[in-house]
Amino acid sequence: MSTEHVATKRTFLYIKEVADLFGITTKTVRHYHKIGLLPEPERSEADYRLYSGRDLWRLRTICELRSLGLPLAQIRAVLQAPKPADALRLTLAAQLDEIEMQLVELAEHKERIEDLMTQETINVQQVNGEPELYIDQALAQYANLIPTELDPSLLQFEREMERLMATFPEHDTRDETIPPLMTYIEEHPEQYRRLMHDYNQAWVQLDELGALDEDGKEKILRLADSLIEHNREILQVNLRPPAPTSADSPVTAALGAMTDEKLQAILTPAQHYFLKCLGSATDEMRVG
Repeated sequence: MSTEHVATKRTFLYIKEVADLFGITTKTVRHYHKIGLLPEPERSEADYRLYSGRDLWRLRTICELRSLGLPLAQIRAVLQAPKPADALRLTLAAQLDEIEMQLVELAEHKERIEDLMTQETINVQQVNGEPELYIDQALAQYANLIPTELDPSLLQFEREMERLMATFPEHDTRDETIPPLMTYIEEHPEQYRRLMHDYNQAWVQLDELGALDEDGKEKILRLADSLIEHNREILQVNLRPPAPTSADSPVTAALGAMTDEKLQAILTPAQHYFLKCLGSATDEMRVG
């Protein structure tokens, strides 16, 4: 039979056909060429790219590795390695480690969400989980030095202030101020016992005050002065001079205003005034 009019079968594909074959866009194929991940194929006389079986195999490898989540830079390193199979094994091992870490994080997120969903009311401020608090560490570590009848509102206040500081890590000074204090407590446990007793007793008396009139303010001021006077040494351990520019920083002022707003929301007027008196007294101690 004559083969004179039998057409020769085409053994190459054009870029649109390649893109459709792998379910990607022609823009993606061109990008792989641009970054050197996919070598340029031969060109036709009309300057069309002509993709051979070797080009398709290379692109298939790239697409497979992309489906595993590998970034293009890692794919290039694997394909350019003297022993691509060994390089791929190491890369996949690292990828597996990363996935395992992500699974752990996802499990923690899932547990936190499930816990939130079981609550009757969700505290929007705590959806990211409970930060590690020094107050809880102190309650466990120095249980024998803390009054057993510690006022619940005092404990709530201490926890809320720590949570607030933990919300802004760049301005959280707990790691700088509290560890030295805890070291001091280890060496002077009786001072800490007296401080917690006096602090708790003063807090309890605040609950007994009625309206915050001038007489009430005078009593509160005396409570604050007494607490400072009897516990001056241990309180001074926790005092550090502010950074030279921090006091004038707009961020410091804004955070201070936010803290005060939070205090007014969780404290009685007497408790709030008591803390303001303590703050003024400790400021004088810092300057002195």
